[in-house]
Amino acid sequence: MTEDRKLWLPPSVGRRRLLLGAGAAAVLAACGSSGGETGAPGTNGTTPPTDPPSDTTGSTDQAGTAAPDTAAPATDPPAGGPQKGGTLRVGVVGSTNDIMDGQYIVSRADQVRLVSSWEGIANYDDDFNLNFEHSLGEEIEVVAPDKYVVRLKEGIEFHNGKTVGADDLIYSFQRLIDPELGLAPSLLEFINNDSMKKLDERTVEFNLLVPSVAFQIGLAGYAATIVPEGYERFNGDPSTQIGTGAFKLKSFTPGSESVHVRNENYWGESYLDEVQVIDFADQSALVNALSSGDIDVALDIPFAQASTIEASSDLQLLESTAGNWQTITMRIDVPPFDDVRVRQAMRLIVDREEMVQRVLSGHGSIGNDMYGLLDGSYPKDFPQRVQDIDKAKALLAEAGQSDLSIELFAPDDTAGLPEFATAFASQAKEAGINVTATVLDGGTYWGAEYTERVFATSYWSTRPYLNQVGAGSLPTATYQETKWPPAGSNFQELYNKALAETDDEKRNAIIREMQTLEYEEGGNIIAYFQNLLDGYANSVKGAVARPNLLNFDHFGRGWKNIWIEQ
Repeated sequence: MTEDRKLWLPPSVGRRRLLLGAGAAAVLAACGSSGGETGAPGTNGTTPPTDPPSDTTGSTDQAGTAAPDTAAPATDPPAGGPQKGGTLRVGVVGSTNDIMDGQYIVSRADQVRLVSSWEGIANYDDDFNLNFEHSLGEEIEVVAPDKYVVRLKEGIEFHNGKTVGADDLIYSFQRLIDPELGLAPSLLEFINNDSMKKLDERTVEFNLLVPSVAFQIGLAGYAATIVPEGYERFNGDPSTQIGTGAFKLKSFTPGSESVHVRNENYWGESYLDEVQVIDFADQSALVNALSSGDIDVALDIPFAQASTIEASSDLQLLESTAGNWQTITMRIDVPPFDDVRVRQAMRLIVDREEMVQRVLSGHGSIGNDMYGLLDGSYPKDFPQRVQDIDKAKALLAEAGQSDLSIELFAPDDTAGLPEFATAFASQAKEAGINVTATVLDGGTYWGAEYTERVFATSYWSTRPYLNQVGAGSLPTATYQETKWPPAGSNFQELYNKALAETDDEKRNAIIREMQTLEYEEGGNIIAYFQNLLDGYANSVKGAVARPNLLNFDHFGRGWKNIWIEQ
């Protein structure tokens, strides 16, 4: 599971530092995730990725993009002002496989818990600017494509009173790249233990192993948090789960709930006394609990039930566009998908307009098997794929797969994915393909077998193209779902060239070559971009619809912006 390098500065900005309060100087298409880092999937975030491919404003480099004009505008918080106190009950689909780790998630429930107690170096604002308002960083200096200097804010404390410093930052990234932990193996491409240098008590220099104009963006991923030196995953003792967030862990029972209480020494502002994150077995039980008043917030409302929430006088629906995307992944290294003709046929089976209506109930827009929608390099001029059953049948016949039967997997904890699998199975019948849609418990689904399934569904939050490649489309990627690229491809070589290229026009030309390869031969079936739907009670305030990032928990900055009207 989903998130998921460099901060591109527009040509008009003639400076190499991004300072606190100067986020507008660096416009970019934001990362969500997983998995996934969201954003990568499941983790991958995080959760889940909506507008159709359209022109974006600004230049065509990855940083010079703004949200599409059709993105949902930010909503002002309700009048009356925040109120202190109260307990927020948050429902999410989880399982006994849930974990508690400040830098890693297995399920959506894990992600919700992570953002409640841990914070990272940088963040994104509503216009996709990298900034530090809600983060631990003070500035990031781009010294060169292979050298970055990160400076932390002064005087911020962990939950145990220890001041956050450079040693913690280094330890945090040492932990992320630890091969035995396997948290972020893709980072090993860029850093190792010797590449990080402490300059003073608040400053760390990253000397990259290879130049990367995308490295900086990874510093704003939801799992790129700062944990204290010596931190380890939850093993039964809540007092060991030390972060810097507005809430500290009081208790955690996998498959049941976690309780997070106010951090009285929090460096920022927060309003709630307590946040309870409650696991539910499935989305139906989740929505029922919201409707009956047993919880205050339900994350990832099934698209088909959005109208129920909207019709209730006691509930509100939070809907945001984010360029997030769901996909059916085909492992290109094993039959039948090692034959590019089969992959091409599968993409031609999909009726994308029907998918938007059937899976999303209209809450999204069609896709074209390409990711990075909000990136200025998004290939909006690529021919839009449409359903072509005759051509799909012909390709399958050429490949000797006219009678293909295959199992397609989906998790039960991610709105849209079970429906996506079922809808695809239905459409595949028209081409004579027998697809069996199998829905698994989310905790099981996002476990050890997640990236090994031959034919499966996944979801991602939006990232700039190169960052998404690093997260999911390389042999070293953390979430290598399709096993792209194929043997003999020059895709990796092109990626390395793009990372090292500082000229926007030249870099975009390289990216275009990469996108063409994935569009023609890739292992993703990206039928649509979906909106993000959460439900909440009228008493919950501070919820804001945003054109980027992830769900309610992120919009509330780890719940610190949320309050309950007494």
